[in-house]
Amino acid sequence: MKKILLLIFPLCLLYGCGTSNEIQYVLANDSYRCEEFDITKEKMLRLVNLARQSSRNCGYKIFTPAGQVTWNPTLARAALSHSLDMATEDFVSHKGSSGKEVSYRVEEVSYSWITVGENISAGREDSEEVVAAWLLSPHHCENIMRQSFTELGAACFHNKDTKYKTFWTVVFGSPMDEVKGTTPQQ
Repeated sequence: MKKILLLIFPLCLLYGCGTSNEIQYVLANDSYRCEEFDITKEKMLRLVNLARQSSRNCGYKIFTPAGQVTWNPTLARAALSHSLDMATEDFVSHKGSSGKEVSYRVEEVSYSWITVGENISAGREDSEEVVAAWLLSPHHCENIMRQSFTELGAACFHNKDTKYKTFWTVVFGSPMDEVKGTTPQQ
């Protein structure tokens, strides 16, 4: 079916066929796409906070409800950087193409942290699919439920020329300034 639609599309451009909605349908089905950034921001925050409201079994560990996390644009920049790296280099790993871990990526965007963690995903189309998969994975679920995390930033990047097409990253953290008596590092 996909091959047929891809063959029909050039013909529609040359000769015209149907309404513009049909052409948009063909374009929308050529490969997975990321949600718009504002939609990802709203959905990830809502879905993660919804998961944190209830006790949860993450593998063999039971977590009690956790407080809500808030959106942090600096963590979102670190998440976008990693999603872009994975999409550009066509790999899925917590280590970036340079071998650096999430702690390096958050420091690179000047986020002073006490605790930091990261969840990644590839090949899923929307935030709901991504968070549902993370909740089934013990380590990803633990990150979602970890009491010490108070902030998150998330991003998705799309590259149709890669195996998985979409690359998702959420970075969790708790900033240095949350510790009593400390000041953020410059």
